[in-house]
This record gives sequence, C-alpha cells and structure tokens, in this order.
Amino acid sequence: MVEGAPCGSQPPLHQPAAGPPPRPGEDQVTLSARVSKGTYIRALARDIARALETVGHVTMLRRTRAGPFSLEQAISLDKLSESAKGRTLEQTLLPLTAGLDDIPALPVSPDQAGALRQGRVLIGIAAQPGIYLATDNDVPVALVELGEDSLRVLRGFNL
Repeated sequence: MVEGAPCGSQPPLHQPAAGPPPRPGEDQVTLSARVSKGTYIRALARDIARALETVGHVTMLRRTRAGPFSLEQAISLDKLSESAKGRTLEQTLLPLTAGLDDIPALPVSPDQAGALRQGRVLIGIAAQPGIYLATDNDVPVALVELGEDSLRVLRGFNL
C-alpha cells in the first residue's frame, strides 16, 4: 500500500505535469472494491495511481452495499419523495433497527430509558464495555457506550 500524506500537504495529483500522459486506450479503468467502513475510495484511487507512477482521479463512485443494505433494497429519491407526499413513508422505509442489526441490544428499565432520553449518564450497568442499542421493551431508546464505570448516550432516538 502506498501511504499518502495528510490532506492538503501536497499539490493535487490531477495536474497534467504531475505524471506521464495516459497511453492510447488506457485513459480510464473501472474498478470494484469490497472494503470495510472507514475506507476512502478517492484516497485508494490516488494511491493506486501513485503506485503505477501516474496520475488519476475518481470520475464516478457507486456504493453497491453499505452494511446490511444492498442495491436490491434501495429506493430512488423520486420514490422517496412520492412516499413523503403520499404520507406513506412508514410503508416505504425500513425500521430504525434494520440499520442497527449488528449492534447488541442492552435492555433497560423504563426509569433508565427515561434518564437516557434526557441524556443522563447511568452507572452500575452490568455488561461488558462497548457500544449497545439501549431498548425499553424492544423500543429503541438510544445508541449508548458502556465504559468502565458509566453508560453514556451517543445518539438518542425520539420514538
């Protein structure tokens, strides 16, 4: 892997003088990448160009999968707009928990749920440190982080 310098520390690679011109018929390439979250595709394209001792940039980027979601489940913005206008969003959109399937649930009491909804920190929670979906009777309350001695809200849900 070619390591890049911090953003803004070098001139952009899209300047014609920064590398040799493309050979005839080799002015673009289509790549597919299966990556983990946190991968910057444009930086990857830059690194590939550097490794090939040339220049390059991304002209089109299409995400075909994000976590548990794929293109087969996607809806167009036009369909989303129609659903909003027709007041049928609940029939079109997936529930909040669909995007949080990989996060373990942490059941909380109604009193604890109320405190979390107010953004308060809880202590004395018996679980391993980590990120959880706090739920009150299967209703999502908040995305929380349990540290060594306290549970704090990362994102609250108004459901």
